[in-house]
Amino acid sequence: MKSSIVRMLSALLVACTLFSAAGCAEGGAETEVVSASEAEASEAAKNTDAAEAPATDQVLAVGEAGRTEDLEISITNVQKATEWINSPPEGSEYVVVALKITNISDEEQSVGAGDFQFVNASGSREAYTRSTGVKTDPDTFGGTDIAPGDTFEGSIVFAMPVDMSDIELHYLESYQTALRFAFTK
Repeated sequence: MKSSIVRMLSALLVACTLFSAAGCAEGGAETEVVSASEAEASEAAKNTDAAEAPATDQVLAVGEAGRTEDLEISITNVQKATEWINSPPEGSEYVVVALKITNISDEEQSVGAGDFQFVNASGSREAYTRSTGVKTDPDTFGGTDIAPGDTFEGSIVFAMPVDMSDIELHYLESYQTALRFAFTK
């Protein structure tokens, strides 16, 4: 009795495996045909969306404004900090990035210092540095709400590696790069 149950389960397992393999092989041909059609449709959609979406491959310089759907953002000044209360980490220096942000939408928009991150030497993004004690003009900000049509100016302090001179700064929306800025510190 026990051996007949084992044989029956083995046969069932073999049958399921064969049906699965046959289904995969059969679906593979259809997938290739569908993939070609989808690729053409996807390419057409990308071309349409590219005109409407912000150009994240465009890199903006200091003084150049970039636009998202809701905001116009520019870096107005970049300078190394000369005075602070809390020293930067070893091998780093404080860099103050002054921003001008205009709400171009019909609704109030929130912007936070955490929405801006620089790309470090290994290609990872790093956030601003809290509690530096660096005095800036315009003043630093953690976050702010901007009414439709209004403009806000504020600064963010980053601890950047001393040996890094060419910097890329990203403005993020929903953790995705919406605007890219580049400058030399």
